[in-house]
Amino acid sequence: MKKIFLVPLICLGCTHVLFADESYANIEDEFGDFYSDADFISIATGTKTSVNKAPAIASIITAEDILRRGAKNLAEALATVPGLNVSRSSQIMTPKFNFRGITSTFSPQTLLMVNGTPLKSLVRGDNHVAWGQFPIKSIARIEIIRGPGSALYGADAFAGVINVITKDADGIKNNQLGASLGSFNSHNAWFNGALSTDSYDLGFSFEYSESDGHDGKIETDAQTGLDNLANELFGLPAVSYAPGQVNVGFETLDLFLKASAGDFRFNLGWQERGDLGTGQGVTEALDPSGRVGGRKIVVDLAHETGELKNGWSIKSKLSYYRSAQIIEKNLVLFPPGTFFGAFPDGLIGNPEWQEDNTSISLKANYSALDNHFVSIGTGYSYADLFEVTEHKNFFPDITPRPNGIEDVSDTAEVFMPEASRSSRYVYLQDMWQISPDWELTTGLRWDDYSDIGSTLNPRLALVWSTSLQSTTKFLYGRAFRAPSIAELLVVNNPVALGNPDLSPEVIDTYEVSYSIKYTPSLTLDINAFYYEISDFITFAADESASTATAQNAGRREGKGIEIQSSFNPVKNIEFRANYSYVKAIDKRLNDDVGDYPNHQFNAILDWSIDSHWQVNLLASVIGERLRTPFDSRENLPGFIDLSFNIRYVNSENNIEVALSGKNILDDDIFEPSTGPSFVGGAVNIPDDIPQGGSSYYLSVTKTF
Repeated sequence: MKKIFLVPLICLGCTHVLFADESYANIEDEFGDFYSDADFISIATGTKTSVNKAPAIASIITAEDILRRGAKNLAEALATVPGLNVSRSSQIMTPKFNFRGITSTFSPQTLLMVNGTPLKSLVRGDNHVAWGQFPIKSIARIEIIRGPGSALYGADAFAGVINVITKDADGIKNNQLGASLGSFNSHNAWFNGALSTDSYDLGFSFEYSESDGHDGKIETDAQTGLDNLANELFGLPAVSYAPGQVNVGFETLDLFLKASAGDFRFNLGWQERGDLGTGQGVTEALDPSGRVGGRKIVVDLAHETGELKNGWSIKSKLSYYRSAQIIEKNLVLFPPGTFFGAFPDGLIGNPEWQEDNTSISLKANYSALDNHFVSIGTGYSYADLFEVTEHKNFFPDITPRPNGIEDVSDTAEVFMPEASRSSRYVYLQDMWQISPDWELTTGLRWDDYSDIGSTLNPRLALVWSTSLQSTTKFLYGRAFRAPSIAELLVVNNPVALGNPDLSPEVIDTYEVSYSIKYTPSLTLDINAFYYEISDFITFAADESASTATAQNAGRREGKGIEIQSSFNPVKNIEFRANYSYVKAIDKRLNDDVGDYPNHQFNAILDWSIDSHWQVNLLASVIGERLRTPFDSRENLPGFIDLSFNIRYVNSENNIEVALSGKNILDDDIFEPSTGPSFVGGAVNIPDDIPQGGSSYYLSVTKTF
């Protein structure tokens, strides 16, 4: 069956349909009116396409959705997407976005973009552990693909794609100033402004946030086991900070600018992170004093011709992305007195680096063929990891350095060498209007990397307009994840080592989807999926050594179903709900992958009481999470997160006041701590990682 899909040229998506039959175009217009297609999406096709016709399983979150829910950050905004589990990493509680049970420590299998520019870190393939929170007031919309996206977006569009689109002048329209305060000593301020002339349009967003973070308590950590051993052998006192609170404070500053002039578009993003706590500790040993900072700069310039007389349209884009990890206060990997008193100041390691990525792309669409819309594209990128530095007070064998903390940058002891990689790609995609009711999207993308070789990623999508009100989709796609620089080149880690011979991870996904709009007020979407993953990167124990080396040893498969519905019983009330089920299996052990919920359910009620008052209620039910195969602990219980947001709008004075509450039932919410793996290891935090209890926030916004 798999070989059948290698014959056609396959793509993630196609451009908007061109109809040779004018009568069918009229039917499509009627269809669009029935669906009131504000639901248009670009991420699935590269151009604007209605969600119901998009050759992918896609979702949209608008600025109005975010406003109604009272979401404070990107993680909260995404929490209700079916098939997506928003979790927290074992590395300083960084947000993770896990699609369909595809989970790992850093969640590199999900591609996060801002205005179409990837924000992937070279080091681990994640979104950067110092990423922290993401601003919410600058977001115009979020577009999501559940499933593979490499045929359009290349590397790391493996399990899903998230594209955050920031506000431009059209999205801002009026200047807006706001502030909020709330639980955990949280403060937030923002400004959105716009300027339009006959020559250009300019949109600008600024947001500042700070918080002490929630006060979750950890009873036992990684140092506790060492303390027990030290006391048993030598009668030494405990030095662990546990029982103690997690360290989850943060400070953020975000600036976004979008400008357009004629056929040119310019985007600038500047994100600063500071005073970011270490969560449960970098090694799952509490560190109340360590602080991390970070910086991200995203710039892109695009030019688009529109359709030319010969049927061609051309879009070119130049983008630049830079990020940095900065250690603001020493990271105490284990507390003072650890390792039987060998480290009176604690085991300290401070890794820092900078990285950048410069990309250029060219895309051409051709519309002069009957019933076909053809796209071709090519691009090149160069990524560089530089200024890798490290200060630490231990040798690679975890013995103390006699002079305490020393700079080992530019020596053989630095945790990772500086490196670079380049890549290039070519893709071809075609949308064929077979008949008025059938659309076939095919395409193929070839990516070539300087360090890991080349890969081909096809996709096929057959979309059937089953009726005027319903659509059926049959989808197949292949995607890949490029190994990170750490997985390839790390040489001085006391536990995990890189492997320069790694190959990309590969996933093949098969999906069937059916959507129907019974009436203008009642919709239903059902989709089922199955995937197989090969060459999944895991770590295998090295013979006669205490280390483990990265290998393409993992094999996984998963299947599931996602159901969502919306209902407007009366004009001012909307009810939405979705349910997701997924089962992911580790094929080596024939056991569940673990660390994700098999069942998720979300219910949202939006009620516009009158022209002034609006109420939003959200109930998220997360099912129990099975443990990873070597973890013998009882399954992690599920939880219910009930939230509300009440808005009052005074249109005469252009003032809005909102009161929101999160987890108002004060349910115990935990994310899984790290368990044992193929290479052994202990359960450092047996009682898992506590998340925030009930919290409340008040905000005021002035429009002028």
